[in-house]
Amino acid sequence: MSTKVVTAVPPKITAVSAIVPGKFEFRLRVRVIHYWTLPERYNSTDIGSLHMILLDDKCGKIQATVRKNLIPTFKEQIEVGSSYVFENLMVGSNHPSYKATTHKYKLNFMQSTKVFKVNAPDIPQYHFDFIPFSEILSATKEDRLLDIIGHVVETNVVNEVEKNGKKSKVMDLTIEDLESNKIHCTLWEDFAEMMQKFMDNHKSSDPIIMILQLCKLKKFFGAMGVSNAYYGTKMMLNADLIDTANYISKMNGTEIEITQGVSQMSGPTIVPLADDLLQTQKMTIENLIESTEKCVGTVLARTCELETDLGWYYQACTKCASKVTTRTGVIYCDKCQQPRTAIPRFKVNVQVIDNSGSTTFTLFDRVVSQALGRNVQDLLDNMNHDLAYPPELDVFVDKRMLFKVEVTDANLFRNWRNYTVKKLTEDGEMINQFLTLHGINLNDVGIDAECVQIGGEVADNNVMEAIEGGDSNKEELTTADSGNTPTSKILGKRLSDSPESIAVNDINGGASSVVKDSKCVKLEKSD
Repeated sequence: MSTKVVTAVPPKITAVSAIVPGKFEFRLRVRVIHYWTLPERYNSTDIGSLHMILLDDKCGKIQATVRKNLIPTFKEQIEVGSSYVFENLMVGSNHPSYKATTHKYKLNFMQSTKVFKVNAPDIPQYHFDFIPFSEILSATKEDRLLDIIGHVVETNVVNEVEKNGKKSKVMDLTIEDLESNKIHCTLWEDFAEMMQKFMDNHKSSDPIIMILQLCKLKKFFGAMGVSNAYYGTKMMLNADLIDTANYISKMNGTEIEITQGVSQMSGPTIVPLADDLLQTQKMTIENLIESTEKCVGTVLARTCELETDLGWYYQACTKCASKVTTRTGVIYCDKCQQPRTAIPRFKVNVQVIDNSGSTTFTLFDRVVSQALGRNVQDLLDNMNHDLAYPPELDVFVDKRMLFKVEVTDANLFRNWRNYTVKKLTEDGEMINQFLTLHGINLNDVGIDAECVQIGGEVADNNVMEAIEGGDSNKEELTTADSGNTPTSKILGKRLSDSPESIAVNDINGGASSVVKDSKCVKLEKSD
């Protein structure tokens, strides 16, 4: 009697997206698109673990790890860029402090894991999940590794800093995307030196397209940016990739004004939010109104309600962000003096009050979109148009906030009482630091009282149109000649209505500062 030989049929290829725990007998056909090692925890000269990102033909990505005792078995079998069929991998949870992929699980090599090198031209050599800069700027947690692409617009020289007795090399950059959003980037050690070497042989007028793969979200005292991780990050500068070519093509074709070339930082371009608000001179609303020169100050105030009579957004030129008009059916930008395309941008006016007075702060597109993590079109697409404004904007109502506010020529020479907000925060810790720094008792600020209706007339529409386009990501506020004088809303009486003193009573019954239109004071610059 003959014995029948049965040949085992290997399991089918499993898609990365279909990987679940509890199964061992599955096969993966993937390319190793990234590869790095981590040092031993207590001996940095030894390799403690080996990590890689695996990509399949459907662009599913998952992280795989080889622990220390298995590194001699697998290290020489695997090289980045090559394709493999893997069998017998252990599925584990993907819960590190910084996730390298969005997959719910990760893979661990075992002693029984089998590796077969294969030819797989259908699997891409590279794959990136680029995150929009607007999403980075609105992020609140440093909880993942991510991929970014942008062009470098400012660099600093490599500096040496000392922390915990260890000296490290560091370089600060500003990176911009195709929507004119800018983020801060810090490069450490080898990455800083690599960028410096590249810059030394690069024309400053030519663009530098930077791809950072697996960089870290890193908050700079409140302002979210990115930094290389010490292990796992890969930096590519003007790389010969389709992603770079596509970016340059879009960069040349965009109608949005973006920075050309690379300049040297004269100082930190993106100052950490806490440092910026705490180092800027302290001002009150009265100080803003009585200022006789252009300046910037940090104001602690309470927001009351939104002024929605003139809307909460405007149609902006895609080149300069100024308000556009329609001429014989054609969208026209007066600042550019030619026809343009337009997009909606935020312009939110909010009434604010402190113990010295009240006025209106204007929040432009960058400030609002960073706070909401959404743009105007997102809100328009989902709002109930029977409402005066989308409910998402209520995050700016009845809040104690620190504002970095600008006094402009429009405020000084046109008596305009709307002040442009450059940055804001409602972070309690930051506000407490501000109070401590300036020796302020919160009860003396007058911002915890219940808000009342701030009366007054709406400013002339022509003048409102004249200043639209003064975005917080522009250096100047666009103005136009007008014979009209802007007005402000000030607790039932407008400051500009009378040259006489106006006694403003606070909510608690005490008299606040007396404000005179005829009186001007010069604010001294703080050291």
